[in-house]
Amino acid sequence: MTFLKYLFYTGYVILGFMVFPGCKPKVIVLKSPPHYNFSEVETYKLDLKIKEISGIVWDSKNGEFLVHNDEKGIIFFLDKESKAIKPGRDIPFAGKGDYEDIALVNGIPYVLRSDGLLTKIVKDSAGKYYGIEVGKIGLSGTNDFETMYYDDSRKALIVVCKNCAMDDKNSISAFAFYPDSTGFDNKPVFTINADEIRKLSPEKSSKFQPSAAAIHPLLKNLFIISSASNQLVIADTDGNVESVFVLAKQLFPQPEGITFKKGDMYISNEGVGARSTLLKFTYKP
Repeated sequence: MTFLKYLFYTGYVILGFMVFPGCKPKVIVLKSPPHYNFSEVETYKLDLKIKEISGIVWDSKNGEFLVHNDEKGIIFFLDKESKAIKPGRDIPFAGKGDYEDIALVNGIPYVLRSDGLLTKIVKDSAGKYYGIEVGKIGLSGTNDFETMYYDDSRKALIVVCKNCAMDDKNSISAFAFYPDSTGFDNKPVFTINADEIRKLSPEKSSKFQPSAAAIHPLLKNLFIISSASNQLVIADTDGNVESVFVLAKQLFPQPEGITFKKGDMYISNEGVGARSTLLKFTYKP
């Protein structure tokens, strides 16, 4: 019988594999990213309404988190301290669908559907919010998207492939949507080298399939997580991979969202046999 144990010590996640009988334990040390310590985490259990939380973004102007479920077209607002859902603030923006990520452009929410459709949340003259479809990536073949973030330097929403027909095993394409001008550009704005991720990964893993991303507000690096391969990749904003970190399953059972409040990093986990969680990692200069 094999047992898996996680220990957290000075910024490292230590996986001890104990194999019985007569085998010495194997220890794999998983490092934390710079300025963070995976052993120092604040865990918030979220409301059952958002058990299948799929996207999260911090709204610095209003001091709250915006989140949404995977299958229901509803945006919820979370209190910045308790992380409880704020009553009476829900925004139904569409019917059932496979909604994967959320981002803010000048305070306006945009939601990504897995087929590349973007919905913008607008307000009518009576103050009621609703969603309008504003663009869809025009790619041939079968394509699946889970990741979207706003890049202020490009003035564009960036949508990253999870699985796209145009990509091979060594490439992950990203596309830009310009909300104030041309909409989607169907040519990749950059391509991530998946082979480089494999080379830099501390452990052998399946192909990196992005499930969420955000630009660090202080470091200006791109942080990308993959639930499928349990990895955190840090890259520049052109997708050039700089480092790769393993996300321990016990702490990150199904990471589907990432956002930053100032420098503090928040990663959301979809509920796996339990309530969903929001993890806070404090930034250390």
